[in-house]
Amino acid sequence: MNAESLSRLDEYLESSAKQLFDSNGIQIEAVAEGEIDTPFASTIGFTSPRLRGALVLSLSRELVAASLPANLRAGDPNLGILADWTGELSNQLLGRLKNRLCAAGIDIALSTPIVFFGKEMRNVSHRPPLYRALRFKSGSGRGSAEFQAEFAADLELVEAGLQNESATPEGEALFF
Repeated sequence: MNAESLSRLDEYLESSAKQLFDSNGIQIEAVAEGEIDTPFASTIGFTSPRLRGALVLSLSRELVAASLPANLRAGDPNLGILADWTGELSNQLLGRLKNRLCAAGIDIALSTPIVFFGKEMRNVSHRPPLYRALRFKSGSGRGSAEFQAEFAADLELVEAGLQNESATPEGEALFF
């Protein structure tokens, strides 16, 4: 994958994360480093004929709680609510990335998110050929999003054209 495609992917990841948290009333900014104490983490896989991997979203408890919808924010949300919301945030983030990738010529299918919670979680698997990371902070806490993938040798992200009509608009629900 050439430098231009990698730069596009970085922009897709950052703009998707900013739009996701903006839609929940939180402004985030990219940072170079930052530890997340006792994070909630969610991983969600994706696949296509030429690209397959996972998105890992790690968030501080404070950031997860601050981003909850108003009807779930009352009182002190329990661990289950925070975990479910973390999974939903990763699903929405990958959905936003899917729309951008689709417009750039790559249509991915998403799996179901899996959520973890704990101290000092580390991903100890090998680093895949395609690894992009975004670290960010807000007034509510810190987070990171990692895009990890294997890809076809000739894969490049073309400049996004017109909105792909097969992509679901962000914020819209699908019922099966």
